[in-house]
Amino acid sequence: MSTPHYANGIAPIVTTFGPGTLHTLAFNAGSCNVNVVAAVPATPNSAGITNWLLSFAYDFNDYAFYWDGAGEAFWRFGNSTLMQPVGTSWTDATGIPLGTEVIEGWNVASTAAAATNRGDMSLAFVIPDGLD
Repeated sequence: MSTPHYANGIAPIVTTFGPGTLHTLAFNAGSCNVNVVAAVPATPNSAGITNWLLSFAYDFNDYAFYWDGAGEAFWRFGNSTLMQPVGTSWTDATGIPLGTEVIEGWNVASTAAAATNRGDMSLAFVIPDGLD
C-alpha cells in the first residue's frame, strides 16, 4: 500500500540551484475538467539555493514539474536523504500520481501545451530558509 503525500511528514520537496523557473502541471482532474500549468521564478538564498514544497489541491490526480534554470534541481520526499534529479522539460518532466510515493519520468508535453496557463499561480511554494 502506498503512502499518501503529507502523511507522516512525507511531502515532495524540490531543491534548485541558481536562478531559474520551476514549471508545474496539475492534470487529469476529476470534476473540474481543466488542466493547469504555472511557472514560478526561483528566489535563491545567499548560497544560491531555493527549496520548494509541492502542494496538491483541487481535483487533480496527477502532477508534473520541471526545472528550467542555470543550475541543477533535485526532488526528495520530506526529510529523506535520497535525492533524484528533476526533469528539464515537459518531454522529460518529473511526475507524481496523487496519493503515491512514486515519482517517475513523464512526457507530458501535449498535456502541458493544451493546459490553462495560470502564470505564476503555481502549486509550488518557496520554503523560507531554515524551515525545510
